[in-house]
Amino acid sequence: MKKASKGFTLIELMIVVAIIGILAAIAIPNFLRYQLRSKFSELKTNVEAIYKSEASLQASERVLCLNAMTGLYSDITQVPAGTPGANKIVWQSTDLVAASAIDWLVQGATYGVYSATTAGKPTPPTGQVAACAAPLGNLGAAVTIAAASDIDADQVLSLVASFTPAITASTGAVATAAPSATGAGVGALTGVNTVNCNGGAQPTNIGNGQVVNCSADNVF
Repeated sequence: MKKASKGFTLIELMIVVAIIGILAAIAIPNFLRYQLRSKFSELKTNVEAIYKSEASLQASERVLCLNAMTGLYSDITQVPAGTPGANKIVWQSTDLVAASAIDWLVQGATYGVYSATTAGKPTPPTGQVAACAAPLGNLGAAVTIAAASDIDADQVLSLVASFTPAITASTGAVATAAPSATGAGVGALTGVNTVNCNGGAQPTNIGNGQVVNCSADNVF
């Protein structure tokens, strides 16, 4: 009696290969999107860190520069210098100095670029100033922190922002609106998508100091 042959038939092998192909077609794009989401989470984390530094600065009596007024937020020029893309931008010494000016500590390189813009610059009393030299700038009662990236390298910049207007303590009303996230700093870069933040302004459903994804491009 002949022994039964062992092994797979050609049809069985083709079915297995087809199943592997289907699984790969599903898994690989999901894995790539997961990588993009993981990289993009850097922006929210750093915007929150900048907000904490700005809030600490506003609540303190720290004098940022000679004769500067206290109890205010401060501009910070875009850091790091350069246009964001699929690769991280290495921070130069000038970028690190700019960040440390508001006690924001950064290590390594980042996918995003960051800035802070103030509004409600007060008229300083005699002997004081309401602005500091670069890498800082105007001091103000309201601040917007913004971050932009192009992690997927599609030439459309994703924008993340945090808005903090000045509030009248007695009424809770907005005394000075937070400036547009596209008004300066990272907003000066071209190709910024702001579909979720009309004109770069604070959405009505986003609380003060909360981080919002302003662009649809950052939903991978």
